[in-house]
Amino acid sequence: PLVSPSAVTKFFNSFTIFILYLLQLIVLIPGLLYVLQVKNARTKIKLLMPHLNSIAQMAKYTIILQRAKEFSKLLDEIKKDWLIATEENRQIFSERASIEHKLTTVIVVTMYGGGFFYRTILPLSKGKILLPNNMTVRLLPCPSYFGSLNEQATPNYEIIFTLQVLGGFIIYTVLCGTKSACLMLCLHMCGLLKILTNKIVDLTNDSDEQIVQEKIVHIVEYQTRIKEFLNQLDQFVPAIYLIEVVIQVLIICIIGYCIIMEWEDSNAMAMVIYVVFQVTCVIGTFSVCYVGQLLLDESENIRQAYNTLNWYRLPVNKARSLILLILMSHYPIKVTAGRIMDLSLVTFTSIIKSAVGYMNMLRTVT
Repeated sequence: PLVSPSAVTKFFNSFTIFILYLLQLIVLIPGLLYVLQVKNARTKIKLLMPHLNSIAQMAKYTIILQRAKEFSKLLDEIKKDWLIATEENRQIFSERASIEHKLTTVIVVTMYGGGFFYRTILPLSKGKILLPNNMTVRLLPCPSYFGSLNEQATPNYEIIFTLQVLGGFIIYTVLCGTKSACLMLCLHMCGLLKILTNKIVDLTNDSDEQIVQEKIVHIVEYQTRIKEFLNQLDQFVPAIYLIEVVIQVLIICIIGYCIIMEWEDSNAMAMVIYVVFQVTCVIGTFSVCYVGQLLLDESENIRQAYNTLNWYRLPVNKARSLILLILMSHYPIKVTAGRIMDLSLVTFTSIIKSAVGYMNMLRTVT
């Protein structure tokens, strides 16, 4: 054939990526232009929320694209770990994967559910609105400015409405996909650490010097593999989580502000939709910090396993070889947001406190 299948696949992938970015720009640029024209500060803050989220999610998507090779290598490592794992170790991996599936399911259901109502039901439920100048307008999911183009005319309105709905669901897909991918990688790391802990605990169950030597070699090799996995993880996950933490603080703050506004306006449907989004954001933030806490806990378990190891049962020369491993265990394996802050349940409380603080500041200044 004149064109190889791989070339066709690459072209199709590149074309799809181009369309995704183009669609986001078509939604984002007119939306931001409209926000700039709005004079009321409270309305401007409310309209800015979906666009901030879009920018953040596309930034995360760009990072994933740039680090596609590293991500692919990590997936291959996970596949390899599953293939060579014993039945007991597969059970450990399965338990961690189950946590990821449950967290992702909750995020997907609430995000797509809230997004569907926000992008479709909410604007359509208000129908046609009569303005003071006797003009009738139909609301869009994201109010936008198109210059000389009349977005209210048919079929312009229908086309723009459809594009904005598609753009929104692409953003929700990117959000759920990147979050699920990072959770999967971090929870697999938790599984690796749990298996390493079991290997350490099992080290002194045999007195035969040859068997002990083999176990120590396996522990060293396994600990080295974990470090290599972590190094590959650090190529892109901290950057994604930095964006995640920053945008979640802003979004939780703005959504809380919007809930108060809708409460004051007695808009029950809008308030319910914002509450669903708020729950989704809090769950998403909690899932990231919870997995970070699991990593810290597993690292602590490794440290405790080394510290409580019955090393006196081992031959002297074998016991000495554990010194370096014990020292390494005092440096916990953790996931960070941009290598600036460690992610844990303590971080989660800090994020919520910051969001509430900024929300109170918004209420004060507006």
